[in-house]
Amino acid sequence: MKRLLLFISFCFTLFIIYFDLTTGTLPTPHSPASTVQPAIPASQQQPAPTAAFKEITMKPGDTLLSIVETQKSGNNKPIETIISDFQSLNEGMKPENMQIGKTYKIPVYK
Repeated sequence: MKRLLLFISFCFTLFIIYFDLTTGTLPTPHSPASTVQPAIPASQQQPAPTAAFKEITMKPGDTLLSIVETQKSGNNKPIETIISDFQSLNEGMKPENMQIGKTYKIPVYK
């Protein structure tokens, strides 16, 4: 009886590993739609519009992400976009170097 239980447990473990590797254990909220966009030559591409900004004075505990999140914007942007927009508005300054009491231009997304 112990051998049978051990054999069933072993088979079940192998099935779990197989299922995890082929399908995954976490469900995806939606399947990504693959959209193919036609390539546009660089000469015909229009430059991206400059981001709107708001000047904010830093307070203790403020971070770039916390300020952007408190703006209640409906459009969630990736952190990389937020950082690059911040750097372009503030002459290449990194968000890690922000200081309390100084005023910075924070990008606003709509």
